[in-house]
Amino acid sequence: MNYLTKNLLKISASMGFCFIGSIFDTSTEVKANTCNANNPSSISDSCYVTPSTYKIRVYEMGLCTSDPLAGTYINESDEVVTDNNIYETTCTKTFESETGSLVDLGGSASQSLTGTNFRPAAGTYPSAYIKIKNTFVLKGSYKLNDTDYYSQSYDGNNNVTTTSSANDEFDEDLMDFGNGRSCNSTESSREMAGSEVFSTGVTGTMKAVLASVSGGSYVGTTKANCTNSTRLYGVFTPTNPVVITDATQGLEVTFTITNRGMTIFPNGSGNAVSNFSSGPFSPSFVTY
Repeated sequence: MNYLTKNLLKISASMGFCFIGSIFDTSTEVKANTCNANNPSSISDSCYVTPSTYKIRVYEMGLCTSDPLAGTYINESDEVVTDNNIYETTCTKTFESETGSLVDLGGSASQSLTGTNFRPAAGTYPSAYIKIKNTFVLKGSYKLNDTDYYSQSYDGNNNVTTTSSANDEFDEDLMDFGNGRSCNSTESSREMAGSEVFSTGVTGTMKAVLASVSGGSYVGTTKANCTNSTRLYGVFTPTNPVVITDATQGLEVTFTITNRGMTIFPNGSGNAVSNFSSGPFSPSFVTY
């Protein structure tokens, strides 16, 4: 897959350091490819497009000298396993907002997170983390088999319309990586973590666990407590670590949702869109 480079959001602050990780497809285990943008007659599986709106609420970001989700990984059977634990002992926060800073990654305008920036100590940081609300707000469209499909508010069944004037944002709560908006009725089948490896574009490994807040700390959600999730704890480990020196004045982070921010799900025949869902976004880092 080739991901186009587009600056969708830049955050920079003198002596301020910010990070954001990547979010997962929330309704399927299939790792999607970029959709054909040339009005295909059919698509065989889910795929990614660029949404016009992609809103998230950010509570905290930071850098780590070791992976805070070391117990979450993809095993030899290509399955995501997790111990539901978050290990933050080697992490230092670079941004914090008690109420959460709402940002839209869609469009091309620069935005700023509202909160407090913190300067980390000089060092090499292989991983970075983000704490966000487990609700995403998206808007987009896709042309398939000569029909234009638009997102609309979720009505309990789907969020798709062919009426352009009805094109609207939809909210998507992530409660189960394998089941999306709701927890799988079978406890053993619930998926409280996800992971994906990017080998093109901004390369590295991203993973996340669903979580709740207890006594100010983030606690990974277990299968038995699936309905308790209110947050998502994400970690991105880029191919090249972030290096902070005494001369570093700031860290600029650019977020990309181009060809990956929204997932298209086809119907059984592949010639119509049955549903829209969220897709991942990814960061790149420049120190100055």
